[in-house]
Amino acid sequence: MVNPRTDAELSAAVQNALQTLLPQIRAEIREEFRTSSGPSDSGLGRDLGR
Repeated sequence: MVNPRTDAELSAAVQNALQTLLPQIRAEIREEFRTSSGPSDSGLGRDLGR
């Protein structure tokens, strides 16, 4: 059986980790969309134009 205090401590640790990592995750997602949307959009336009 799991100790409720252990659950609370685990929950707090997970929340702290997420709060620490979220800014980096958001920045990486923004960078992925920024770098991948340009070439894919222009490639789509070229393919449809032919």
